[in-house]
Amino acid sequence: MTTIAPPRPRVEAVSWDFEQVYEEYRERIYRYIRHLVTEQELAEDLVQETFTRAYKALPRMPGDLRLTPWLYRIATNACYDALRRRRLISWQTLDELDHEPASGTSDDPQEGYSGTAELVRAALARMPTTYRQALLLYEYEGYSMPEIALALGIAQSGVKMFLSRARGHFRRHYRELEQEAAHD
Repeated sequence: MTTIAPPRPRVEAVSWDFEQVYEEYRERIYRYIRHLVTEQELAEDLVQETFTRAYKALPRMPGDLRLTPWLYRIATNACYDALRRRRLISWQTLDELDHEPASGTSDDPQEGYSGTAELVRAALARMPTTYRQALLLYEYEGYSMPEIALALGIAQSGVKMFLSRARGHFRRHYRELEQEAAHD
């Protein structure tokens, strides 16, 4: 005996203004991707890839689409695809950072990194990708836990654990970098 599945409810088609979506999210998506891949040129290419994928899929999306986490999910997948294709690791050594070390007579370890921003960027680069993503979305972009779960494709119950572990990784790497700078 065969059973017939009930018909799916129809979702109203929404006309999305892609130009507006692009203008509103381009910079945020770029910053997010830039933290993941660290190479400016690759990040710019991945932003274009993200919005190309979004442009193709947007007409099929329902009206109740939560656009922000959806775009971040596309960006995350584009980064994973690029890193897989190129077999790259997105970490940078301190020698590869785009700054010149300070001359080094100061007692402040952060001066060796041109200030706190370089130290934070270096600590983030050393973190596992998934933890870095969760931390950036929560602390830098201001996302809620459900939005992070949707953007990263993880269970909502796992976001809190990811953030806790991410903070632990960040603290550890930050302290290591401070100690390395103090010894140089």
